[in-house]
Amino acid sequence: MNYLHTTLLFLHILLGAICLMLFWVPVVSAKGSMLHNTAGKLYYQMMLLIAGSGVLMCLMVLYSPTMVYGQNPNWTVAQLERFISERRVFSFFLLQLSLLTWVTVRHAYGVLKVKAELAQLRVWSYQGPVWTLLVGSVALAIVGFAAGDLLSIIFSGVGAMTVLGILRYIHQNQLQPRQWIIEHFTSMIGTGIALYTAFFAAGGRRLLAEVLTGQWQLVSWIIAPVMGISAIMLFKRHFSRKFRVGN
Repeated sequence: MNYLHTTLLFLHILLGAICLMLFWVPVVSAKGSMLHNTAGKLYYQMMLLIAGSGVLMCLMVLYSPTMVYGQNPNWTVAQLERFISERRVFSFFLLQLSLLTWVTVRHAYGVLKVKAELAQLRVWSYQGPVWTLLVGSVALAIVGFAAGDLLSIIFSGVGAMTVLGILRYIHQNQLQPRQWIIEHFTSMIGTGIALYTAFFAAGGRRLLAEVLTGQWQLVSWIIAPVMGISAIMLFKRHFSRKFRVGN
């Protein structure tokens, strides 16, 4: 299991590094151009693999942390139990982040594919993972409050808000003209938030470890969501005017 986890982790990191750059190609290229469409589809496929590998790795750790990471033979029973508990709690958090990424990038592609035909998104095969994310977000909030983990509480809220946004969109009675463009755009930005959150948390936390100590390390986790949500707020109105959404 350790070998499989290591292989998945290598794939996860490699694809993630590529997508950090690939994310910007559809953003800056002409909308509807061959470059935009090709880069966007490649980004979508790679993000599914990133999220999928993340889910698999987290499930493996939840099943048996010691089979994945091994254990120190000198640990006491209490130390071993603490190690297993901490790994499982953190892996559950990462599982939710991976599921959030998978649901968001799938939705970004889904609204682009069906456009105004929202009935195609109301089937349970599409909504099932969305509701799963909501259940997981509630569970993450409970775990976060019990452990006093602010990070889990914050991202449980992000997951719940994402679910409510998706459900509100697909169940609205009438779609405004070209509204799917804005939904596609904001959802893709959401995938970028998840991608850069992982980057800042993994790499940025190590680089800033001496500066951001204790609870201040939360900054490395929330910097990307804050920047991403700000970008959505700034550019949503711009694209609404550009594509005459609702007119």
